[in-house]
Amino acid sequence: MAFAVFHHPRALALCALIGIGGAGSAAAHPHVFIDAGLTLFHDAAGRVAEVEVTWRYDELYTLILLQDLDLDPDFDGDLTEDEIAQTLGFDLNWNSGFEGGLELSRGDVALRIGPPRPQALTLLPEGRLETVHRREVTGDPGGDAALVAAIYDPAFYIAFEAILPTEVRAPTGGPAPCSVELLRADLDAAYAELETALAEIGGVVAAEDNFPAVGALFADRLVVACDG
Repeated sequence: MAFAVFHHPRALALCALIGIGGAGSAAAHPHVFIDAGLTLFHDAAGRVAEVEVTWRYDELYTLILLQDLDLDPDFDGDLTEDEIAQTLGFDLNWNSGFEGGLELSRGDVALRIGPPRPQALTLLPEGRLETVHRREVTGDPGGDAALVAAIYDPAFYIAFEAILPTEVRAPTGGPAPCSVELLRADLDAAYAELETALAEIGGVVAAEDNFPAVGALFADRLVVACDG
């Protein structure tokens, strides 16, 4: 467990703050670490019409998933077509309150993101599961304002990092003339606010069943600006 979780910089900082490995099961927040990336698809008017989301799970959670889903039982590092067909979309049956970890906005307008459609499931050579899903996007007003994508789990059960490639596609399928800037969360400020929130409810033991909704504090944001 130490190898799979502690390699992740956000996990490392969280360990230092609330003592993973010590007493208090609430200190296990977050439970899952996912690297994320986006592909935004434009319509003919330059508005976002669809988004493809890539999730890459941490090594520890990948091991748990492989066991729970009975994947790669021969440990050869490859998934068969049958395994993929029977498992594709396993992570898209979201609980109430979780909207997929993604918010899109342009200016003051929040875009509507439809339900997910599974696209791909891969076991990468480094031993991490990667899944891809697509979602329809509506309500993009277009215009000159940059598009902002925020990737986070409000409950902070999942810690997302938007460090996988993010790109924008034109209706022709080629790249659109856009730039993407990754704004990383201020982890020092986020952990300070988390520590305050935990103290207000009596510490990590009291947070076991009442963990504060601090996920937005840890959100990476992608700012997409396009020409024309």
